[in-house]
Amino acid sequence: MAKIYTWETTETVLCEETEEEKTVTHAVCLRCSYLTGKAKITIDGTEFDIGTRPMGLRGTNQMFRLGDQAAILDFPKKGAPNIIVDGEPLPRKK
Repeated sequence: MAKIYTWETTETVLCEETEEEKTVTHAVCLRCSYLTGKAKITIDGTEFDIGTRPMGLRGTNQMFRLGDQAAILDFPKKGAPNIIVDGEPLPRKK
């Protein structure tokens, strides 16, 4: 059975045309099953299949872009997955 994890973060970006700062919200949703190795991540509405072989997610990580920031999706050996941005884990939405 797949588990669903969600995160949300905000980022301040500079609009090049108006030179004004604006706040952008990024949403991430992960559906994964450690048993089957199936995993799909949705980043700001775009879905990616990041599945592996059965029992293959634990102990791995995936790098991706979250707006202008580099992020890591970490699947620890024990516990729930985390998203790490600038060395800090993002809090999961409840």
